[in-house]
Amino acid sequence: MSRRLALSLMPLALVAATSPAAASARRPPAQSKRQAEVKVLGAVAAKWSAKQLPGLVNPRTHLLADNTEAVCHGQRRKYAGNRYGRFICVVRPHIHSRRQGLYVSYRVLPRGRFVMRWIVYRRH
Repeated sequence: MSRRLALSLMPLALVAATSPAAASARRPPAQSKRQAEVKVLGAVAAKWSAKQLPGLVNPRTHLLADNTEAVCHGQRRKYAGNRYGRFICVVRPHIHSRRQGLYVSYRVLPRGRFVMRWIVYRRH
């Protein structure tokens, strides 16, 4: 009887060993360009003040100015599905001069987390 029980539990052990969680643990963290742009826009208003970013953040409401856009470019290795682990992003108003905006580096971490670093803010 115990041998029959052991044979019936063997397929369950194999399924548990090849679970999606185990497969994702081996895969490096990566995001699409669109996901990175959305997260950068959300973090800019929350992390930096209007005094630091004139033109990007409304000083009265402390929200991003209307039509502020983020443009990210993937860096280093490209993973399946146009996904990257690192990006260089520019956050700028819709109407902007050449090279104007906040330049940040964005690195993807496991479990949906990320690290964002300020590179430079060019006003004009």
